[in-house]
Amino acid sequence: MGAAIQGAGKIRRRIASLGLPLWLRRRAWLLLFLPTLLSVVYFFFMASDQYESEARFVVRSAQRPDNLGGLSFLVQLGLQRSQDDSFIVEDFMASRDAVRELQKNLPLREMFKTDAIDFIAGYPSLFYGPREERFYKYFLTMVSVVHTDKTGISTLKVRAFSPENAKKITDTLLQLGEELVNRLNERLLRDAVGRAEAEVTEAQNRVIAAQATLTAFRNKELVIDPTSNAVALAELIAKLSTELASTRAQIAEAKMNSSSGPQLPVLERKAIALDEQITSERTRVARSSDGLAERIATYERLVLEREFANKMLGTNEADLVRAKAEAAKQLLYLETVVESNLTDYPTQPKRLRSVLTVFAANLLLVLIAWLVFTGIREHDARN
Repeated sequence: MGAAIQGAGKIRRRIASLGLPLWLRRRAWLLLFLPTLLSVVYFFFMASDQYESEARFVVRSAQRPDNLGGLSFLVQLGLQRSQDDSFIVEDFMASRDAVRELQKNLPLREMFKTDAIDFIAGYPSLFYGPREERFYKYFLTMVSVVHTDKTGISTLKVRAFSPENAKKITDTLLQLGEELVNRLNERLLRDAVGRAEAEVTEAQNRVIAAQATLTAFRNKELVIDPTSNAVALAELIAKLSTELASTRAQIAEAKMNSSSGPQLPVLERKAIALDEQITSERTRVARSSDGLAERIATYERLVLEREFANKMLGTNEADLVRAKAEAAKQLLYLETVVESNLTDYPTQPKRLRSVLTVFAANLLLVLIAWLVFTGIREHDARN
């Protein structure tokens, strides 16, 4: 800075040695320090106050260590997966999609207009025209999202020309980020659980079809359980066989006592009837077309199909529960660590600092110009 001031003094003496009129020498100084004068006019008389709203958030998954508290909770939130997903949300907040969604919810362009004669900071401005692409570039100058690797926390900062507008934009961006996380969760559940749910539905349809087939068989045969009928029929055949054996024993005894006894024909007819009935019942069991054995085979096959369908349904339901549990571990959550603030003083522009910066740069440029000018004059003097 001292060298720049010394250079400015040399330039002042150089201008005085040129023998120019006083008014012209004063205008020459004005031209040399015109950038500084323009910065004073702009920053102190034209630049609009800008208010900044700040919010902090973290994107985490459900799969995280338990029993965390204090600062360790914030540190453990910075797991690798949470950081990766935080980057997704951060990129979205600074994307064209976010600008389009903001414009659907807020009068975004109107929020960046200024009442003052500010042709640089407001929109549209000297550097940003009314086109959509230029507005997106301007939006990136007013919004920033910074991620901290150590804690996994992201900081969202939004500048606007009123504290209310800055807070509205910040809150809406947080809401849009949460909606993005919800869409990611829905896609994750659809991909991870969708197949398992489809298999459960297919198994349920198989169970319903098997039960319907079994019910149709029972209605057709007018029997609930052919196996029970078979047991009753076997008991009947056994009872008839026992009675037939008893009758034949009585016949044998009657023949031994008297070959022409009056009871012998009755017993013989009874034995013949019992034998025919036993043969008829056994034929019912063995008949291939509508016999009881065929009915039992069909019934047992239908019952077996229903049992298989029920077991498959149970297996698929267990797989669905496991798939949901695994998907739940990967679900993401956007949590706001620090809510957006409604600031009561402007943070931009830094008027005095900006003017001093322009002044320092102006001095440096003047010094460089003086060095170049002196070098040229000395070169011409030697020649």
